[in-house]
Amino acid sequence: MLTRRSMIAVGAAAPALASAAARAQGAEPTPPSIDELLQAPHVHDAAISPDGEQLAILRTQVKDGKTTAYVALSKMSDLAAQPAIALIGEQDVRQIEWANDERLLIWITFYRDEKGAPYGVWFYNTFVPIPVRRVISVDLKGQDSVIMFAGAKGLLKQGFDTSHVVDFLKDDPRAILMQAWNDSRGSYGLYKVDVYTGEATLMEQGGVATQSWLTQGGVPMLRMDANARGTIGWVYGRAPGETEWKLIRKSRLNEMKKLPDFDVVAPTQKAGVFLVCQRMDGKDTSVIRTFDIASLDFGEVIAERPGRDLQTAFVDESLRYVGGAYWDDRLNYQFNDPSLGAHFRAINRALKDSCNVELYDIDLEHKRLLLKVSGPTEPGSFQVYDRQTRALEYVGHAKPWLRPERLASTEAIRVKTRDGAEITSYLTTPIGVAKGPRPMVVLPHGGPEIRDYLDYDVTVQALAARGWLVLQPNFRGSGGYGKAFAELGRRQWADRMQDDVEDAVAQVIASGRADPKRLAICGASYGGYAALMGAVRQPSMYKAVVSIAGDADLIEALAFSRREDGADSPAYAYWCGSMGHPKTDQDLLVRASPARRAAEITAPVLLIHGTEDTIVDPRQSRLMAKALKDAGKTCEHLEIKGEGHRNWSDETWKTILTQMTGFVGKYI
Repeated sequence: MLTRRSMIAVGAAAPALASAAARAQGAEPTPPSIDELLQAPHVHDAAISPDGEQLAILRTQVKDGKTTAYVALSKMSDLAAQPAIALIGEQDVRQIEWANDERLLIWITFYRDEKGAPYGVWFYNTFVPIPVRRVISVDLKGQDSVIMFAGAKGLLKQGFDTSHVVDFLKDDPRAILMQAWNDSRGSYGLYKVDVYTGEATLMEQGGVATQSWLTQGGVPMLRMDANARGTIGWVYGRAPGETEWKLIRKSRLNEMKKLPDFDVVAPTQKAGVFLVCQRMDGKDTSVIRTFDIASLDFGEVIAERPGRDLQTAFVDESLRYVGGAYWDDRLNYQFNDPSLGAHFRAINRALKDSCNVELYDIDLEHKRLLLKVSGPTEPGSFQVYDRQTRALEYVGHAKPWLRPERLASTEAIRVKTRDGAEITSYLTTPIGVAKGPRPMVVLPHGGPEIRDYLDYDVTVQALAARGWLVLQPNFRGSGGYGKAFAELGRRQWADRMQDDVEDAVAQVIASGRADPKRLAICGASYGGYAALMGAVRQPSMYKAVVSIAGDADLIEALAFSRREDGADSPAYAYWCGSMGHPKTDQDLLVRASPARRAAEITAPVLLIHGTEDTIVDPRQSRLMAKALKDAGKTCEHLEIKGEGHRNWSDETWKTILTQMTGFVGKYI
């Protein structure tokens, strides 16, 4: 019988207990503000020590306006005991890992230098703040602090980010492998860094396009290169005993910065053999299989799931394969050990099958699992599961002020499309009792070959906090469901993909839950395009439209890819296959370009775009804004200086969410 008990850790209260206290006081739950949604977490990360005996939890505590970071250290055998505290200080911390059993690595972000001057760069007479990311090593009291690359002041001065650890070198407790930008060489270098002194020794210099390495036992065996835009990738291999790098793959990088036909997900215990997510000939979905760098041959299939693409592999510190991850509506695993699968299902039942349970860490004996739990009403918590006692123990909540009853719940709905197919959509319902149909925001995802699932989503919660339903359709063309499903979206940007979105909207309206007179559509990247195209196709349906970094003119978008990536590049070939070819599909591309059909739009439009977006040209939003203005339509256009296509700062996130909800709120 699985049991679950709560442990109240230093600086945080278990959310269930906090919720009970609020109910006892008779307080009605209120939806969170944007500031609360974006507020930094109190629990940032957790890790099990190499010997499996200790649990480190990276926390922050706010008192008198000051944020203090510390590490709570507990014995895995007695998590209920008061933890020891290693004080880090007033720092912006992000991540923790064990360098060895007596030292911790802490990831810290700095915004100002020792003299108080902000870090950043000047861009056309505008100062753009850029935070500096570093890794420090401390002892188990939070003392004897050493910054990695301490002896390489040139590297620290040149590089805004020296926080990338390539290999934790579990067989060498004194060192880790890290990469850092070597300005004198104009490329990344791979360094062995002493965790006690911070001294770095150059092990290998990358090429001008090198982005990262993958290693086994500290030996670089795979190297990942990419073009400047991050749209084309090269994988090079160097098997044990070889001295030269050889090209293994060249391919388009997908929306997740992965090679869709060759995603290396983990090393194995066999030298020169790695695990790769790959779609085999004749297979509809991607599987996990072995790949030998020396022979360049694929080996046995380790994991597969009919109807779902395997996403990644989880291995322990000894490189033993534990399981492969994939998405149903929630996160799931194909386990190497069937008995572990039974435990995983029991954990999900204990959590009422309402959350995503991520394998986060595991001891070498596979007795204790560190889990990261998230879901629509769970912004994130860490829990430890003991396989022997079958106890699930809560050890920390990321944002305890976001209690479950304050967050909007999400459900999966199956949508019958007009041509008889079925797609999955997710419908989020605001908290509180409302009479009659509610206003609704349709939120198509980006990609287009990614997908939505049941999980915590800041954008969804910000919209639902305004009292609006939020609908997220996984239209045909989405990723994760296999090749055939994704290819149903090829050359269908203005047709089948939009049909599916409209059919999902129609089904929710027919159920009586959504008010057909109070609908809006919003999205980012491809979702921004889908929002604009939805307004073209259904001018009377939507009362407000928001496009964030979305394409608007597909002919210009293809010209941009051709110019930036090359006419013979796999990235340009992919987009021609996805959108349509400019030579043979000219009429289709014109019909599928919202900027060329702006006169048909009647709803007010908000366009938001970062000026440094290298994925979707900022000119796309400028073209759309001009077309709407020339057609006499209502349009607002906001450009955010210095921001790219993704990985936005918290300040930018706040701007986007505030502008989006404020704009939609004026019309629905």
